[in-house]
Amino acid sequence: MIHSLPSDTTNLRRLEQNTVSVVQATPVSVEREDALAKLPLILQTSLDTRQLLRLFDEQIKPLLAHSGLQFTHPDNKFEFRLGAKRHHKCNYQLEIDHEYLGQLTVSRGYRFSDSEINLVEDLLCKLVYPLRNSLQYARALDAALTDMLTQLPNRQAYKNTIEREIDLAHRLKLPLSLMVLDIDYFKKINDSFGHQVGDDTLCRVADTLLSSLRRSDALFRIGGEEFAIVLSHSNHEAALQAAERLRLAINELNQTNTEQKFPISVSIGLADLCVGESADNLFLKADEALYQAKFAGRNQVISSREIF
Repeated sequence: MIHSLPSDTTNLRRLEQNTVSVVQATPVSVEREDALAKLPLILQTSLDTRQLLRLFDEQIKPLLAHSGLQFTHPDNKFEFRLGAKRHHKCNYQLEIDHEYLGQLTVSRGYRFSDSEINLVEDLLCKLVYPLRNSLQYARALDAALTDMLTQLPNRQAYKNTIEREIDLAHRLKLPLSLMVLDIDYFKKINDSFGHQVGDDTLCRVADTLLSSLRRSDALFRIGGEEFAIVLSHSNHEAALQAAERLRLAINELNQTNTEQKFPISVSIGLADLCVGESADNLFLKADEALYQAKFAGRNQVISSREIF
């Protein structure tokens, strides 16, 4: 059965199989009063959702002696666990002003009393506003790193990723390759058929690239009709094969849409990371290889090894 317990604009929905009667008046200890008073101030110290939940867990543990805490938000594909999951649970769906915040569970090895259930609900009412702020902050950060049209990571996300991956490759002496690719004659597509068709083409290319890559590869839209792909743990031969596979996959788009009045193809520049090389230099090599691929007639793959 689901219990709805409104508190101002907060709504806690308790999810359980058996109805539990909630007593209306329970003794309030000094420890509980002190914890409830301090909790909002403590929770305001972080906008990171994981850190916020850690703080919440630390503050409520002396009051509830729980074994584990779990928070999930299916829409955001976010899940966070602390401690060990036990049989007896207080399980809540959290909402504010009809905005779904997620589901939070505290559990332990023995049953929660009615007064403890009341306490859990009081504590959650202190959590929901900081939790909403942290989730909104996370969405804002995600939006700042996402291309709105294709929903791919954007140029800033690429810069963050390539620096991290290059550092890892240098430290562990692992191979790494970078592709920079460009949709051929994209300006002509826009000029001839309109920006809506151009946008649709970008999305179709992005989806095709994404479905053709390994899970360990990272795809970015870095501007206009240009994309970058970071291939971790890929040597030159593997990266070259992957680039050719992507080129052919894009060519396949011409066979699947009979209404299309123009061909879609991509030119790809490929570069391998050298010992001690920087992200900027690696990109310059891949970009120069891309330029050569376009100069040589487009719809082909050129490696920087062929020109340097």
